[in-house]
Amino acid sequence: MQKNKIYKIIDSSHSESISKYTIRIDFSNSILKGHFPKKPVLPGVVMCDIIRDLASIKLGVEIQLVNAKNIKFMKMIIPSKNEKYIINISINKDNNYKIKATISQNNEIHFKLSGEYYDKKICLKNSV
Repeated sequence: MQKNKIYKIIDSSHSESISKYTIRIDFSNSILKGHFPKKPVLPGVVMCDIIRDLASIKLGVEIQLVNAKNIKFMKMIIPSKNEKYIINISINKDNNYKIKATISQNNEIHFKLSGEYYDKKICLKNSV
């Protein structure tokens, strides 16, 4: 899981079918300085990693994205006065983890993801 997190969990709630996290994004993080230089925007790969990280926390196991079935960038995440975002994650466990997630703010969806994840230890063992 990330050591130098670009976000902080403010609140979370969990039901049987969905986990909801309120996070605050640290727009002063150095990762935003190069993406894009006069117009910082949260990179899509970071959005995917936030989802992976929060799902790993929920599951208690570090997971790895192996099949991104659908990723949609609906609206850019840029520095603003309101740095709080809502992450909704649903996880179905089969042989792997099927995850659907959104990142939203003020009831506007910025990002959607649907993908398959595996336990990272299994991925590493199978890649050797």
